[in-house]
Amino acid sequence: MITKLQSISFTKNALLYCEKGGEVLTTNKCFGNAIDIYNQMKEKEAQNDKCTNKTFHIKIRAAPEDKGKLNNQDWVDIANKYALKTGFQDNMFAVYLHQKKGEEEKNHIHIVSTRLDDKNLAVSNSFTHYKSQDFSRVIEKEYNLRKVGRKLEALKMNQEFTPNNKHTADLKEAIFSAIDISDSLEDVIFILKNKNIQTKIGRGISFTDAKGVRKKGSEIDRKLSLKGIEKLLSYEQQEKRMNKKNRGFKM
Repeated sequence: MITKLQSISFTKNALLYCEKGGEVLTTNKCFGNAIDIYNQMKEKEAQNDKCTNKTFHIKIRAAPEDKGKLNNQDWVDIANKYALKTGFQDNMFAVYLHQKKGEEEKNHIHIVSTRLDDKNLAVSNSFTHYKSQDFSRVIEKEYNLRKVGRKLEALKMNQEFTPNNKHTADLKEAIFSAIDISDSLEDVIFILKNKNIQTKIGRGISFTDAKGVRKKGSEIDRKLSLKGIEKLLSYEQQEKRMNKKNRGFKM
């Protein structure tokens, strides 16, 4: 199981994205459609003008081998357990069950939660990567799911183009950052759009930044061709990157 958390400022867009691609499983202290929930969260967010990213966007994905093992109630329970683990269990949040494009079964959930608690203080987003990985290990054991390997070989390094300026380097960083928090190409496009980066897919893939500069993915980095991005988004590659991040960390 892979669990990812991102602190975001685009609450409304995240809710609309989740609603469009899935079904609501449960909500906490909020109700209605995406716009209704956003308006309720917006009212809460107005009580804190110091926090910039006032929303958590979480994705929890089961391994392909675990197809059919989790029912809707299992996902609801998992979402509530994650909320408790991270500390937003008493906040407003909505849980959506999603189906990845091209797959027959819905095998992952999105959680959109306000970070602000009853005292209008923001839930900490420190060490959330490690909290998420600890959580995944517990859920794997509890539901008899595939365990993520601890000793995976390092990613094979492909030759990269060296960015010729800071402009390209910033674009490259934004794309890899989006891939790192995404489970699908649709997720990547959505996240980049909220960073004012447009994505176009034809025979290949290209990106246009806020200044109107357009570059093919393969021009930015060899790994950012359309096939390269699809490979990076595979469950196996996400698993490898997650383990690579965990190396050397001691609690």
